[in-house]
Amino acid sequence: MDITDFIDLDTICLDLKATNKQEVFEELVDMLDSTGKLTNRTLFLDALWQREYIGNTGFDEGIAIPHAKSDTVIKPCVVIGISQQGIDYGSETEESSDVFIMLASPGNNDEHHIEVLAQVSTKLVEDGFVTKLKSAQNETDVLALFSTINTTQHNSEQQQDTPSSDAAIPPYSFHLRRIKQHLLFGTSHMIPFVVAGGVLLSLSVMLSGHGGLPETGLLADIAQMGQAGLTLFTVVLGGYIAYSMADKPGLAPGMIGSWITVEHYESGFLGAIIVGFIAGFTIQTLKRIKLPDSMTALGAIFIYPLIGTFITCGVVMWGIGAPIAYVMEQMNLMLTGMAGSGKVLLGSVLGAMTAFDMGGPINKVATLFAQTQINTQPWLMGGVGIAICTPPLGLALATLLSPKKFNREEREAGKAAGIMGMIGISEGAIPFAASDPARVLPAVIAGGMVGNVIGFSFNVINHAPWGGWIVLPVVDGVIGYILGTVFGALTTAIIVISLKKNVVQDNSGFDNQPVGDQITEEGVADVLAVTACPSGVAHTFLAARSLEKAAAQLGVKIKVETQGANGISNRITAKDIAHAKFVILAHDVAVKNADRFDAIQVVDVETKDAIYCAKELVSKTV
Repeated sequence: MDITDFIDLDTICLDLKATNKQEVFEELVDMLDSTGKLTNRTLFLDALWQREYIGNTGFDEGIAIPHAKSDTVIKPCVVIGISQQGIDYGSETEESSDVFIMLASPGNNDEHHIEVLAQVSTKLVEDGFVTKLKSAQNETDVLALFSTINTTQHNSEQQQDTPSSDAAIPPYSFHLRRIKQHLLFGTSHMIPFVVAGGVLLSLSVMLSGHGGLPETGLLADIAQMGQAGLTLFTVVLGGYIAYSMADKPGLAPGMIGSWITVEHYESGFLGAIIVGFIAGFTIQTLKRIKLPDSMTALGAIFIYPLIGTFITCGVVMWGIGAPIAYVMEQMNLMLTGMAGSGKVLLGSVLGAMTAFDMGGPINKVATLFAQTQINTQPWLMGGVGIAICTPPLGLALATLLSPKKFNREEREAGKAAGIMGMIGISEGAIPFAASDPARVLPAVIAGGMVGNVIGFSFNVINHAPWGGWIVLPVVDGVIGYILGTVFGALTTAIIVISLKKNVVQDNSGFDNQPVGDQITEEGVADVLAVTACPSGVAHTFLAARSLEKAAAQLGVKIKVETQGANGISNRITAKDIAHAKFVILAHDVAVKNADRFDAIQVVDVETKDAIYCAKELVSKTV
């Protein structure tokens, strides 16, 4: 492929008349349209702006590379324009832009789009090229400058020899992986709310000295702070799942929809997850609808959030909300019918339901059933009070018994879960369940069942509508209550430990610290990499260290950007991208500003691949 095949003399202008970004786009698109390569000028202009809303395409040295793929493009084309006065392009460099290279590709031609972007970027980074381009006397001189590109064959061979990980993944696995990344992105933003809210609420209850929330004084204020955190975390979870899928326009639909499903239909964190994905999918669908030129600028800040919120909330209020309420009502009826059954059977059912979603709708049904019988059948609360605390206590115990199964962030979360479990806050186990539901949910269910059945078998009576050990002063049959808690938590811990695999040990003092021997200079690395994990701590930096070590062993220069808990470090720039040939995205959550890498070959893997197989990854790319 030769880039000059896509440049016509008629698509080169050495004196643009535009004075702002909108006029630049219109002038460039008019040049393209005049060559007969567009079926619809307006739709392509809209596609150009849609790409721009994802991220500004302005770079250093006054260069801008607006680009778009659209079905309205008949034949791939490159349009070049030079402004003698320069315009404010709105780029992060805060300098005016005067060189504009617009790429237009058919909607299904990814290969051309990436290849041409790569060739243009490679050429622009050459010393003196931009200066020569600005000083060109005529269109022929411009075409001659681009005709010296000799990277086509080299790039094509590397693309063939270096398969992307995404291409090797079966379609269903690829989609499941993307779903997991969106879920973990939401979870990573949820964790601080769970920890802060849960610990504050636990402290207020513990210091009050009785099995209930304090109603007056300083402790009541602290309890309100904790309740706020445990109320907001589901909203944050749903909102940031939608944000991961659809960027900022997804926040309002995800958060508002999650609040409605949790507050009005008592769906818990599971409902928030469902609504988050509904909101993200809704916004993604809306973005595919072409807007008129006059409304394009309003899309991201007005149209998409407004319509997306209405649709998402409508799905909840007029769709899934009623079924959720019906399911909860049927659960209540089922439990009432089982009140006269054997205690082992009823204890198993109530224990499983109490532990299953840790404060969600199923938990609420089981606990409400026991709480409403507190005056007539306090033995029900005796078992349920145990099942309330076994999920967080079981996970806390697991992090102590087998720390190699958990990363540093999870071990820290285990400490908070232990405190919350003692005070009867089931939500302490949610961070573990949200990030690894296949292994954690069976374990907490089994633990809840064991603890609840033991409580029923020992005829434990709990006079407080609460759980955890904070209610021991008002419990008859304290020994049975303690035994139920211990064996329930132990059951959860043993199952989790048996199901989970060891994780790589994070070194002391390593987390959140710059990785050693890293390249920080611009435009010198042969290979680029971005690492990101849900917590932004252990795996992010372990993956970065592994890649740098492997590159050093292979004699390769690599620059690694870490998107961690403290933000983005060692940021990859446009100059880096123009010089390098490949970028390794080692991530478990969505990479921020991933569109930067449209012009470069991408190897997409998980952080564990970078940790365990760093040498293979780097060697493949070179």
